[in-house]
Amino acid sequence: MEFSIKDKQEYLNIIADQVANWYHADVRTVPGVMIQVCVGQNKNDSTIEHQINYFMDCAETYVHNHRHAFSTYGLQGKYEEKIWDIVDDKNGDIVYKFPRLPGNLFDLPKVIPGTLRHVRSRHHFPGNEMHVPTHQFHSIVPTSNSSERVLTFLTKAHTVSSDMFVLSTSAKIEAAKDAARPATEEERQSVLEKLEQVLAAPYRYGF
Repeated sequence: MEFSIKDKQEYLNIIADQVANWYHADVRTVPGVMIQVCVGQNKNDSTIEHQINYFMDCAETYVHNHRHAFSTYGLQGKYEEKIWDIVDDKNGDIVYKFPRLPGNLFDLPKVIPGTLRHVRSRHHFPGNEMHVPTHQFHSIVPTSNSSERVLTFLTKAHTVSSDMFVLSTSAKIEAAKDAARPATEEERQSVLEKLEQVLAAPYRYGF
């Protein structure tokens, strides 16, 4: 999936539609991570789903993959995506591969010989598009010189799904205690105000 000029206009229209119907918007909070506007299916293609992510803190502790491939378009703020792989150096190192279950729970891990290695990085910023396939394991870290909260527009493909895993060098992993929940009125208002700013000056947000 690539963000063409036509796509960008469509996505800007989607944001405008969400703002115009804000009372009915499905807004959720992943505590300590982000506020999500769950737009739902594309009107012209039911295999595509859209989501707007407004990060509280774009740092993630897990090296993980995703169930569905997606493309993310940067609107505000910056972060670094670290891409990881298991490299078998024949040195006796092992990696624990935890199946990720609904509710942010983890099953017993599979032990894999090798070293968990950061192999490359990509940087996300306003106007930039990144595609994330299901087989890619990554972690997200904030860019040290970026003071703006990260805002992204997500386009997710539901044609192919994958099991989700977390990779760790530790045999134990702690799941986040707070599950996703409906956003509070204050959280909803903060996203609404930001989206209104996007609509007022889209050229400042990569459109």
